[in-house]
Amino acid sequence: MSSLFHKEKAVPLPTKLLLGLALLLLVPSAVAQKNLGELLDAGAKRLSAEEFRQEVVQRTIVGPSTLGVPMEVMYASSGVIKGSTSLLSTGTTISVQGFGTIDGVWNIDDSARTCTSMVIGKTFLPLRCQFWFKYKEDYFIADSDSDRNARVFRRTVKQ
Repeated sequence: MSSLFHKEKAVPLPTKLLLGLALLLLVPSAVAQKNLGELLDAGAKRLSAEEFRQEVVQRTIVGPSTLGVPMEVMYASSGVIKGSTSLLSTGTTISVQGFGTIDGVWNIDDSARTCTSMVIGKTFLPLRCQFWFKYKEDYFIADSDSDRNARVFRRTVKQ
């Protein structure tokens, strides 16, 4: 009799799956990417060139790469970038294959964008200029300071 009672109260599998998906969409993830509009609406402020030099330079910064693998870099006051990241293998699936070094250079342009050129492992990345934003204790980088749909990447200072 008790199994019949539980059977009547059981939630069908499709309903469980939909409920689980809805909960996942509602709960923000610590590494979830936001767009610039959401970041600005939350109160983030764009860093000036001087704020970048004071708050970011000479500190180890951690966050995901554009592929989502962890990386840490330091923007040295000399204009050099040093760091490390996970190396990826992209056969039929993407998998972490160890750690690689990051070497590069950086400067700040007339629009207060931080422009970087890096070599990760053996891969050369072309020059990329991005804006830095700060919200609470976290930093975010974006390719635009006005496109509200621009993707942002979270960065934190390593403690």
